[in-house]
Amino acid sequence: MIELDFFFNLPNGDIMHFQLIQLSRGGLWTVLDHEQVLERIVKEDGEWKTLLGSSLSEALIQNIGLFIDRQQYQTLPIEIKLRWPKLIEEIIVNSDSEYMVVCKPFVNFRSFEKMFEKFVPAMIKDEWAINFKVYSHDFGEDFIKKLSRREEKSSYPPIQKW
Repeated sequence: MIELDFFFNLPNGDIMHFQLIQLSRGGLWTVLDHEQVLERIVKEDGEWKTLLGSSLSEALIQNIGLFIDRQQYQTLPIEIKLRWPKLIEEIIVNSDSEYMVVCKPFVNFRSFEKMFEKFVPAMIKDEWAINFKVYSHDFGEDFIKKLSRREEKSSYPPIQKW
Protein backbone atom coordinates (compact mmCIF):
# COMPACT_ATOMS: atom_id res chain seq x y z
CA MET A 1 0.00 0.00 0.00
CA ILE A 2 1.21 3.46 -0.85
CA GLU A 3 -0.05 6.55 0.97
CA LEU A 4 0.73 10.08 -0.17
CA ASP A 5 -0.27 13.49 1.15
CA PHE A 6 -1.24 16.00 -1.55
CA PHE A 7 -1.33 19.69 -0.56
CA PHE A 8 -2.55 22.50 -2.80
CA ASN A 9 -3.58 26.14 -2.57
CA LEU A 10 -7.17 27.28 -2.93
CA PRO A 11 -7.95 30.54 -4.77
CA ASN A 12 -8.62 32.29 -1.44
CA GLY A 13 -5.11 31.40 -0.20
CA ASP A 14 -6.14 28.52 2.08
CA ILE A 15 -4.22 25.26 1.87
CA MET A 16 -6.16 22.06 1.17
CA HIS A 17 -4.97 18.52 1.85
CA PHE A 18 -6.00 15.21 0.29
CA GLN A 19 -4.74 11.77 1.18
CA LEU A 20 -3.97 9.51 -1.79
CA ILE A 21 -3.96 5.74 -1.26
CA GLN A 22 -3.10 2.91 -3.65
CA LEU A 23 -3.82 -0.50 -2.12
CA SER A 24 -1.96 -2.58 -4.72
CA ARG A 25 0.75 -1.75 -7.23
CA GLY A 26 -0.79 -0.64 -10.52
CA GLY A 27 -4.23 -0.39 -8.95
CA LEU A 28 -6.61 2.50 -8.47
CA TRP A 29 -5.75 5.54 -6.41
CA THR A 30 -8.34 6.64 -3.86
CA VAL A 31 -8.54 10.38 -3.15
CA LEU A 32 -9.68 11.06 0.41
CA ASP A 33 -10.65 14.21 2.24
CA HIS A 34 -10.76 13.53 6.00
CA GLU A 35 -11.49 9.82 5.42
CA GLN A 36 -14.28 10.62 2.92
CA VAL A 37 -13.73 9.09 -0.52
CA LEU A 38 -13.92 11.81 -3.17
CA GLU A 39 -12.61 10.04 -6.25
CA ARG A 40 -10.97 6.90 -7.52
CA ILE A 41 -8.49 7.62 -10.28
CA VAL A 42 -6.27 5.54 -12.54
CA LYS A 43 -3.67 6.17 -15.21
CA GLU A 44 -4.67 4.60 -18.53
CA ASP A 45 -2.74 5.12 -21.75
CA GLY A 46 -0.69 7.87 -20.12
CA GLU A 47 -3.76 9.86 -19.00
CA TRP A 48 -5.22 10.22 -15.51
CA LYS A 49 -8.95 9.37 -15.46
CA THR A 50 -11.71 9.34 -12.87
CA LEU A 51 -13.39 5.98 -12.38
CA LEU A 52 -15.63 6.85 -9.46
CA GLY A 53 -16.75 10.26 -8.29
CA SER A 54 -17.02 13.62 -9.98
CA SER A 55 -16.47 16.14 -7.22
CA LEU A 56 -13.00 17.26 -8.35
CA SER A 57 -12.16 19.30 -11.42
CA GLU A 58 -10.31 17.74 -14.34
CA ALA A 59 -7.39 20.13 -13.74
CA LEU A 60 -7.11 19.02 -10.10
CA ILE A 61 -7.22 15.34 -11.14
CA GLN A 62 -4.36 15.98 -13.60
CA ASN A 63 -2.36 17.81 -10.90
CA ILE A 64 -2.86 14.89 -8.51
CA GLY A 65 -1.73 12.51 -11.25
CA LEU A 66 1.35 14.61 -11.96
CA PHE A 67 2.16 14.60 -8.23
CA ILE A 68 1.87 10.78 -8.15
CA ASP A 69 4.04 10.44 -11.26
CA ARG A 70 6.81 12.52 -9.66
CA GLN A 71 7.16 10.39 -6.52
CA GLN A 72 10.53 8.73 -5.98
CA TYR A 73 9.13 5.23 -5.49
CA GLN A 74 8.45 5.36 -9.25
CA THR A 75 12.10 6.06 -10.14
CA LEU A 76 14.33 4.82 -7.32
CA PRO A 77 14.01 1.11 -8.21
CA ILE A 78 15.02 1.92 -11.80
CA GLU A 79 18.03 3.96 -10.61
CA ILE A 80 19.19 1.17 -8.30
CA LYS A 81 18.76 -1.49 -10.98
CA LEU A 82 20.65 0.65 -13.52
CA ARG A 83 23.52 1.05 -11.05
CA TRP A 84 23.93 -2.74 -10.69
CA PRO A 85 22.36 -4.35 -13.79
CA LYS A 86 24.55 -7.47 -13.51
CA LEU A 87 23.76 -7.94 -9.81
CA ILE A 88 20.05 -7.18 -9.39
CA GLU A 89 17.35 -9.36 -10.91
CA GLU A 90 14.26 -7.53 -9.66
CA ILE A 91 13.03 -4.79 -7.34
CA ILE A 92 9.49 -4.90 -6.00
CA VAL A 93 7.98 -1.82 -4.36
CA ASN A 94 5.78 -2.96 -1.47
CA SER A 95 5.16 0.62 -0.36
CA ASP A 96 6.88 4.00 -0.60
CA SER A 97 8.95 2.97 2.44
CA GLU A 98 9.56 -0.73 1.74
CA TYR A 99 11.33 -2.31 -1.24
CA MET A 100 12.22 -5.93 -1.92
CA VAL A 101 15.42 -6.51 -3.92
CA VAL A 102 16.28 -9.90 -5.48
CA CYS A 103 19.86 -10.48 -6.63
CA LYS A 104 21.00 -12.50 -9.64
CA PRO A 105 22.79 -15.84 -9.24
CA PHE A 106 26.52 -15.85 -8.48
CA VAL A 107 26.46 -12.50 -6.65
CA ASN A 108 28.91 -12.23 -3.77
CA PHE A 109 26.12 -11.41 -1.36
CA ARG A 110 28.22 -10.01 1.51
CA SER A 111 30.20 -7.70 -0.81
CA PHE A 112 26.96 -6.55 -2.39
CA GLU A 113 25.56 -5.74 1.07
CA LYS A 114 28.48 -3.38 1.75
CA MET A 115 28.15 -1.67 -1.67
CA PHE A 116 24.41 -1.36 -1.29
CA GLU A 117 24.67 0.23 2.13
CA LYS A 118 27.33 2.66 0.92
CA PHE A 119 25.77 3.90 -2.34
CA VAL A 120 21.97 3.72 -1.97
CA PRO A 121 21.60 6.52 0.63
CA ALA A 122 22.97 9.00 -1.92
CA MET A 123 20.14 7.98 -4.31
CA ILE A 124 17.33 8.52 -1.80
CA LYS A 125 15.56 11.85 -2.06
CA ASP A 126 12.55 11.19 0.19
CA GLU A 127 12.68 12.53 3.73
CA TRP A 128 11.76 9.23 5.37
CA ALA A 129 13.79 6.06 5.78
CA ILE A 130 13.22 3.15 3.42
CA ASN A 131 13.44 -0.51 4.45
CA PHE A 132 15.24 -2.58 1.83
CA LYS A 133 14.76 -6.33 2.13
CA VAL A 134 17.49 -7.81 -0.05
CA TYR A 135 17.54 -11.50 -1.02
CA SER A 136 19.94 -13.78 -2.86
CA HIS A 137 18.62 -15.32 -6.10
CA ASP A 138 17.40 -18.46 -4.31
CA PHE A 139 16.27 -16.61 -1.15
CA GLY A 140 18.89 -18.58 0.82
CA GLU A 141 20.52 -15.39 2.13
CA ASP A 142 19.06 -12.02 2.97
CA PHE A 143 19.66 -8.77 4.76
CA ILE A 144 17.49 -5.85 5.76
CA LYS A 145 18.75 -2.29 5.66
CA LYS A 146 16.85 0.76 6.81
CA LEU A 147 18.44 3.55 4.80
CA SER A 148 17.71 7.24 4.54
CA ARG A 149 19.02 9.99 2.35
CA ARG A 150 22.52 11.14 2.95
CA GLU A 151 22.74 14.79 3.87
CA GLU A 152 25.06 16.64 1.57
CA LYS A 153 27.97 18.19 3.39
CA SER A 154 29.44 21.41 2.17
CA SER A 155 33.15 22.07 2.41
CA TYR A 156 32.42 25.76 2.75
CA PRO A 157 31.81 27.37 6.15
CA PRO A 158 28.26 28.71 6.71
CA ILE A 159 27.62 32.32 5.73
CA GLN A 160 27.80 34.63 8.67
CA LYS A 161 26.12 38.02 9.02
CA TRP A 162 28.33 40.96 9.94
